This record gives sequence, C-alpha cells and structure tokens, in this order.
Amino acid sequence: MNKIKYIAIFIVLLLLGAISSYADIKFDNSYDRFLEAFENSEAKFKFYSMKANVPIEYDINSDEIKSICIELMSNLGMEESNVKIEDKWNKEEKQIYLQAKDEDTSISIIGIKKSSSESYIMVDILDNKVYKNIVDIYAILENNLNKYSQEVEIYTCIAGEYGKKLQIDKYDDILNKILYNMNAEVIDKVQEENFLSITAYSKVLKENYLECFGNKINLNIGIRYSEDDEKTLIYIATPIIKLDY
Repeated sequence: MNKIKYIAIFIVLLLLGAISSYADIKFDNSYDRFLEAFENSEAKFKFYSMKANVPIEYDINSDEIKSICIELMSNLGMEESNVKIEDKWNKEEKQIYLQAKDEDTSISIIGIKKSSSESYIMVDILDNKVYKNIVDIYAILENNLNKYSQEVEIYTCIAGEYGKKLQIDKYDDILNKILYNMNAEVIDKVQEENFLSITAYSKVLKENYLECFGNKINLNIGIRYSEDDEKTLIYIATPIIKLDY
C-alpha cells in the first residue's frame, strides 16, 4: 500500500514539474518572439527599460524591506560595492532606496511602507548595452517578487533608432511587420506627422495583458522622429510603454 502511495506522489510531482517546465518554455517562446519582433524592425538597439512593482500586504519592518531589496539587487548581478543605500524610516516617511550603476546598467529599487497592510517594492532597470538578457532578467524579477505576492507587474520596453528621418509610409511598414511577427491585432492607433503609436493585443503574449475600456492590450509600439537627434526612434513594449517618449 505504501509503495502505491509513493508511486502516486512521484507521478504528481512529475506532472507538477512538467506543468512548470511548460510554463517556462511558453514564457521563453513569447519573449523570444518579442525580441525577434524588435530585430525585424531593423532598428539599431538604443536601450531597454524594465520596471516592476509588487504589493506586500503584511506588516513589514525596515530590516525586512532592506533585506528584500539587497537580495534582489544581488540577484540582478550588482556588486555590493556598487550599491548605494538610502534609508528614510521615521513617522513621516518609511522608505528604503537602493541604487547601483555599472558601465552599461542602472538599477534602482525602492521599498515603501504606507501602512501596516500596504507596502511596495518597485524596481527600475535601464540597460544600454545588450537586450538579449531580457528573458533572464524577467525571470529573476518574477521569481524573487512572487515570494511576496502573486500580483507582480513587469513592464518591458526596447528602444531602437534609425539614423535618418523615415517617411510616414515606412512607419506603417515597420508596424505591420511587428504586428505580423507577434500575431497581434491593433486595438487603438494614434497617428500624427512624424509620430505613430498603437496599442495591440498579441496572441503570443496573451498571459501578460492589461484591460483598457473593455479591451485586452499587451503590446505597445511607438515611432517618432526626433528633430534634436535627427533620428527616428522606435519603442516596442509589453504590456505598455512606461516611459516618456
């Protein structure tokens, strides 16, 4: 009887592992397509931005928040010697702020306590060297922040540039190529002279979406001409662009 019990437990564990592996593969594939969409735009990589936010709904103290932030900064690959910590913890303000920079990457992590049942960890990453590590960085953020809540929000944006002013019909060509690659349907479109912005729903990224006026959106593309730089800039984000552009 015990033998059957152990076999049953083993089968359940195998199934759980298979489900977890399937979810990881599914996520990797969706982000691989996201990176492929950027590459198909033929823009020169400029930077990527990743922002994360997680609520903590229990009474947490300053040492716990600081420990969470330091561990996350370390897991994101920042050396302790490069990390600056600012601690403001008094009756008026309860906040831990960490910042770290190296040659190509800037990371800031803020832990804020608003009440005994409402605290937040917010992460802001900017990298201007490589973008193909986005899948790994996303996994680190998700795995670390999911320890404290299942309501983790992560926003990813890749920015690129073209070394000249593009004609408006070229904007549409780039947009259509990305939408095709991402199997996406346009939900809203704003087009002006030298500017194009669309929100869309991609079947590839369907696990990561927001709801807006009754529609699901998980893909945001912005293209604009910068007169100051004399370049055309492109932003591809999921689920939306969280930058001023």
